[in-house]
Amino acid sequence: MNKLILSSCALAIACTMSQPLAAEESQFAASGVLMGLSNYLWRGQTISDNKPTLQGDLMVEHESGFYLGTSFETYRYEDEGSIYNDYEIDYYGGYYQMVTEDLGLGFNAMKYTYGAGGYSVEYAVSIDYKTLNLTVNYDQDVEAWYTEVNYGLDLFNESQLVAHVGLFTDAENYGYLDNGKVADSIYDVGLRYRYPLLSQLDLMLEASYQEFEHDHYMIGLAYNF
Repeated sequence: MNKLILSSCALAIACTMSQPLAAEESQFAASGVLMGLSNYLWRGQTISDNKPTLQGDLMVEHESGFYLGTSFETYRYEDEGSIYNDYEIDYYGGYYQMVTEDLGLGFNAMKYTYGAGGYSVEYAVSIDYKTLNLTVNYDQDVEAWYTEVNYGLDLFNESQLVAHVGLFTDAENYGYLDNGKVADSIYDVGLRYRYPLLSQLDLMLEASYQEFEHDHYMIGLAYNF
């Protein structure tokens, strides 16, 4: 799947070479990643209260372009002044196809589930042209749209830098205040960097800025398999 980097977790997955499940002629391939990160960053926000997180992902692809996967993340949240540790398990599936050598189109549906209870469902449509990505997401529970643009740049020693810009619209349910009024839009920007330390081990770096939470940073390691 020649998709660009959409999140810290997707950054490592996108850099993983899919492995055949059986013989060379198998129609299926599997890939995965295990990560230890100093922060769980999601669209410019920290989901772990700027504390470390463990994350993992496993994906199976079919040569037709269809894929299924699941991911696991630990996070922290505040409720009535107390901090709680929790975990998140996500299930996703979709279809991705290269239309030409440079142009790719995809559709994805993801269900986020939480250890403390509850879930949300999000749908996404993506367009890739060479190293430029445009993705439009819709969260049916929060009823908010999120549009993002990502541009990847290959650097020395097979490292990669990705510039990211994102915008939430219809975002009143997130509850951010803008000059005393609930904001209906939220923007974020970020830089993400991957450097291969070993054949299956990557160094991960990220710096992000969100309109109302301001800046956050992340460093970590990703083991690809």
